[in-house]
Amino acid sequence: PPPPEQVPELMQDLERFIQNDDKTPRLIKAALIHAQLETIHPYLDGNGRMGRLMITFYLCSKGVLARPLLYLSYYLKRYREDYYTLLNGIRYQGNWEAWLAFFLQGVIDVSNNSIETAKKIIQLKETLIERLLENNIGGVHAVKLIDTLFDRPIITIGQVTEELRISRQSATNLVGKFEKIGILEEITGKERYKQYMFVDYVRIIEEGTRI
Repeated sequence: PPPPEQVPELMQDLERFIQNDDKTPRLIKAALIHAQLETIHPYLDGNGRMGRLMITFYLCSKGVLARPLLYLSYYLKRYREDYYTLLNGIRYQGNWEAWLAFFLQGVIDVSNNSIETAKKIIQLKETLIERLLENNIGGVHAVKLIDTLFDRPIITIGQVTEELRISRQSATNLVGKFEKIGILEEITGKERYKQYMFVDYVRIIEEGTRI
């Protein structure tokens, strides 16, 4: 990292680079921003996390992503040694080309993985509707709760009451049915202020992200 007294000036320079609306392709610029932040290393802790978030938020701010759904963290952690070697290659040899190729391959891999995840989520929704029918859990409220869980995979009885506009007793009964057939799982272990997790959905989202 640079000497501490140079960090404020370097961060200001990086900020100007981020804000400057030049003709650099957005994905290339995201790669440059990440590498520069990691090299300046301005924080006592969390530089890696911040740098990875910067990739996603920068692309969102420029309209490349409609929502923050590109997560390169797993790719960078999976190829950690290559990642560190390439960043040092920039610092000591000025080898930007190798870093950019590595970064763009990561974008491809993560994007392809996101497509597969989306397919699994679509399939899950179809499977859950069938599970409701098999267990004689019908009605518009049951289907609406399925839709709600894809937006809110951790939920409380109060939130079900509010989202479905039903009584608390009806919400409790419906959640109990979902828990019985394994769609929801209580995760607090408490008697009060319980929270329920949409386990199959969370499992799909977490696939390939733990390391």
